[in-house]
Amino acid sequence: MSVQLVSIIISIAISGITIPLETKNMKGWIFGSERQKQWTQQIYRHRSKFQNPLHQNYKHLKALESSLDLKPTDLFSVVCFVGDASFKTAMPENVTHIRGCLRFIRSKQERVFTESEVEALVVKLEELKLKRGLRTSLKHKANVSELVAEKSRQRQSGEACPKCGAELVERLAKRAKNAGNAFIGCSAYPRCKFTQ
Repeated sequence: MSVQLVSIIISIAISGITIPLETKNMKGWIFGSERQKQWTQQIYRHRSKFQNPLHQNYKHLKALESSLDLKPTDLFSVVCFVGDASFKTAMPENVTHIRGCLRFIRSKQERVFTESEVEALVVKLEELKLKRGLRTSLKHKANVSELVAEKSRQRQSGEACPKCGAELVERLAKRAKNAGNAFIGCSAYPRCKFTQ
């Protein structure tokens, strides 16, 4: 996060705007769209899923808005892939390789903040920045574990399947046009194929 914080500060200095920057160090083919929950990385025959970086960066946007008292129009999101990644689906202009990242930042010509406002934002960001170290890392891991556990509890809806009476659970589509999207289905699948 500290590298990303530095890039936010740099973008403020360059263009007078804040740009939350999500970086992904990946190689291989990258498949995904703006609305998919998960994207796919493929290296030869091996495929792995990862969280949509646009969704991930949206959370960063909201955190910056609330922490720095900014309006949504003050922020521009950008996702930069470093490494040997190749996009195999059309990507929005704010998802780019590292060489396109600076070009995207420079394309935002309209200055949003004055120099004194930029200085105040940099000071505020420095105050909010967590100190690096084992304690911070452990707190972060505990927080993420807690969030994952909470999400897992929420997925167990407690509702009964109207067809067979088993519990309904959140599932992830693996094939066809809905691949990567979540849906509610019966926990007794494949015996019961009820979905909603």
